[in-house]
Amino acid sequence: MVGTLTILLLLLGTCGVSGYGEYRKRLPNGERVPHPCRANFYWHGLGHINALGGGSRNDFGKDFAAHGHTWTQALCRLDSDGDGLTNGQELGDPDCEWIAGSDNVPSRTTEMTHPGVCDPFNSAVCATKNDWVSCKGTELECDAVNSPDVLNFTIRFPETEVPAEDTTYICMIFDVPGDRDYHYIASKPLIDNDNVMHHIVVSGCPDTSEALPNAPYKCGMSAGRGCTVALGGWSVGSPGECLNDNFGLLFGKSKFTRFALEFHWNNPNEVSGWKDSSGMTFFYTPKLRPNNGSIMSLGQWHLAIPPGRPEVTFRGECTSDCTQRLMTEPIYVPMAANHMHYLGTAGFVEHIRNGLRLRYLTKDSEFSYDNPRYYNFDEPVQILPGDSLVTTCTFQSTYKKNWVFYGDATSDEMCYGFLWYYPEHALKNGNCVSWKGINMCGSESITVGNCNVWEFLFQTDAQSKALYKAVSTNCNLASNMCTPECKMAVLDYMQHPCMRGGDATGFIRHFSLDSVPALAFLAKLRMCDFKMTDVGFPTSGATGTSMASLLLIMVALLMT
Repeated sequence: MVGTLTILLLLLGTCGVSGYGEYRKRLPNGERVPHPCRANFYWHGLGHINALGGGSRNDFGKDFAAHGHTWTQALCRLDSDGDGLTNGQELGDPDCEWIAGSDNVPSRTTEMTHPGVCDPFNSAVCATKNDWVSCKGTELECDAVNSPDVLNFTIRFPETEVPAEDTTYICMIFDVPGDRDYHYIASKPLIDNDNVMHHIVVSGCPDTSEALPNAPYKCGMSAGRGCTVALGGWSVGSPGECLNDNFGLLFGKSKFTRFALEFHWNNPNEVSGWKDSSGMTFFYTPKLRPNNGSIMSLGQWHLAIPPGRPEVTFRGECTSDCTQRLMTEPIYVPMAANHMHYLGTAGFVEHIRNGLRLRYLTKDSEFSYDNPRYYNFDEPVQILPGDSLVTTCTFQSTYKKNWVFYGDATSDEMCYGFLWYYPEHALKNGNCVSWKGINMCGSESITVGNCNVWEFLFQTDAQSKALYKAVSTNCNLASNMCTPECKMAVLDYMQHPCMRGGDATGFIRHFSLDSVPALAFLAKLRMCDFKMTDVGFPTSGATGTSMASLLLIMVALLMT
């Protein structure tokens, strides 16, 4: 299974109408208008009664159509929903200055309201005007749960206070049936406070007979306590999950006797006083399906999205060499999905063999976080050892004023493709994401040129261990002295192939920043301010100058 990737945000939704994306772009903040009674949901079909688009128009949609589906001064000054605010005031363009297709940003990019929905939403004046607005999500449709052999259980948090913080990850561990083996085949969410619920990850926990917390605890993006295998989950806009009849996710006596629920609470306005007791209902069967399944994660971990861009694209590849090493036999993919956050506009996973694309496993030309999609294959797609899988994510940062990077908060971004697959045993590790041009390849050995990244990073070979020990022994942070021994130890360390710059050096630096001991080690590397004469190179001559300059560049690459 997927191991430590409990950041798995499973997009378990339907393939409903995604709305008229081109029309949204013709309106100020047209892709960012919140649902009036579902705080974590955008109203993508802005001119339609259906929040996802399509079908009958609401009053604003009728006015928009009457103006040629164009943002005009006249449309801007109309009050389509009759609540006393002009359409421009509601969409963040009160002075009607915004022009579609230009680089100008509306004067306000926060606190928009729906120009077709009367505000305040629950006021006596608006009650009858808003009776067409549905505040409910879609319901799970899964024929399998009606089978007589299918059982269910529900687990949920006790009522818990939500911190007044932008992003909170909180976990709780629950006992689940463990008298025999079962297949988990479906689930549906029980969302208590949809103002804050962003997603839920379900992880399997082995029976270690260890006393585990029986109350919610802050956990970051991992439940910990041995609960490292992601089994499923829920995200905003999803009615739940329903697995293909060919496989189930195994739990029970021989595997997992506990489930961890990891909640992501999203509270960008840092509201205090909110509480939540959400949970999930799980459907399972003792009548095991033909295969044990799992989830494979693809994508790109290095994201750096500049502000004000209409389109920025990143790519990650699970290479042919990597699948050859990870797979012991073919795997079969019955379902696939993309995952990004709110800047994501398009996502694709391509299945490639011998350099030729066989098909798209996902093809979201218009990605919507609030309308996640399954791609279901009646005939599961066969992936062979030696095939490659390419994930592409496109983002739009038009309304951002600062750079956006990969991260766990809703205001950060992600780039993933997820493949549900079987048989589970055919894939040694389901983590095949990239960091820039480096593929993680299931935590197998990573080699870039003459640099074995894992050996160097964790000092598992004699040379790396000796270099690390020399710097650790000869450079003393407390003394703050650059001794000759420290200089030479750092010089030797920086001449290693892994410190020659490029993706390998960046990758090592990236992972070092997550560890306090590693940060202390990086500080030792900076203790000496190298000059050419200090390190014994000649002060003239092309060879000496080039080598010393290279060393300075290496230090800068590692430390900046």
